Amino acid sequence: MNYYILAGVGTAQLFDKTAQSNLIVNARTFTESSVKISLSAEDIRGGLSNPLLGKYFHDTILESTLTDALFNLQYLAMNVGGDITVGGTAIEEETLTDIGTADTITVTGTPVAFGNAGTVGWYSLQGENSWHTITFEGKTAHLTGGALPAGSDVCVKYNATDNTMDTFIISSAVIPSEVHAQLTFPLFSAGTQTFTSAYQVGELIVDIPRFLLNGEYELNLTSTGAATSALSGNALTSYSSTGCNDLGQYATVSQKIYDTSKWEGLSTLAIDNADIQLSVNDTTTLKVWGVYYGGTSVSTSPIDNAELTFTSGTQGTATVDNTGVITAVATGTSQIKCVVRDTASTSNPIEAYANVTVS
Repeated sequence: MNYYILAGVGTAQLFDKTAQSNLIVNARTFTESSVKISLSAEDIRGGLSNPLLGKYFHDTILESTLTDALFNLQYLAMNVGGDITVGGTAIEEETLTDIGTADTITVTGTPVAFGNAGTVGWYSLQGENSWHTITFEGKTAHLTGGALPAGSDVCVKYNATDNTMDTFIISSAVIPSEVHAQLTFPLFSAGTQTFTSAYQVGELIVDIPRFLLNGEYELNLTSTGAATSALSGNALTSYSSTGCNDLGQYATVSQKIYDTSKWEGLSTLAIDNADIQLSVNDTTTLKVWGVYYGGTSVSTSPIDNAELTFTSGTQGTATVDNTGVITAVATGTSQIKCVVRDTASTSNPIEAYANVTVS
């Protein structure tokens, strides 16, 4: 068994929960990325001296804490369940040099209403920081009483529409977004691998079909630093559309090791009905299974006969072609050998045998 080092920070891809074809976020600059599984346990006790008979586990949680060094508006929108739309209003600032008419300010943009205050704006003489409220009619605001002589240099602020902006609304009843999250963490060599000289040798992939953001987001800025972005949340139970297991699942965890053989983990082969009875001229096709060991678990999977080589010990009794089809030739017995082609020249080929009796 190979051992690896899980270190550094991972990456995340977030997909739209409904369509799952829309890649919403492709995060590559985390300062923190973690996955935590927790549950509660109750002691089951009974009998004389009340010994521990077992434990009942409940309240399972899979949570992930993700912190990005960069700001992304989508992170904030997802945390509050907002939908980003194009366009919005913002305060624009213009500098007017040598106004031609006293008490008249005309801007190049188009002022729009500012909240409930109407189409207001503000002006200040250049070099000063004293702002006065004005009201626009179209692009022009008129003052009274000679407050602004002709030829003045003026700074003007007003609210205007900007179609290059991205905008969303934070509702007073916040419901965070639910997405499909796939987290990828780097695996590094622990010095036991012989198949590659690279230090990073693979990835640990955590796929969470239903990931609910926790709705917590803080913009904390200082004069000497930058704000980070939070993408933390909890996995929700999802139910498979196939199989009989109705308990649901939080996530799928996979280990991907670069440059490994497709036969990594394959321990042996097994043949369906390895004791075969045939009459002369009868045929049958071998069905071969691979037996894989992963830690304490054992799994099987069918092997494509095109990946195998077949030989007959006694061709006068039975022949076998390269697709695994056995043909009975004459009365007797023969042993059929099948080998995983890619391992045939190694010191430990992966192989299996079938016995054929022809009558």
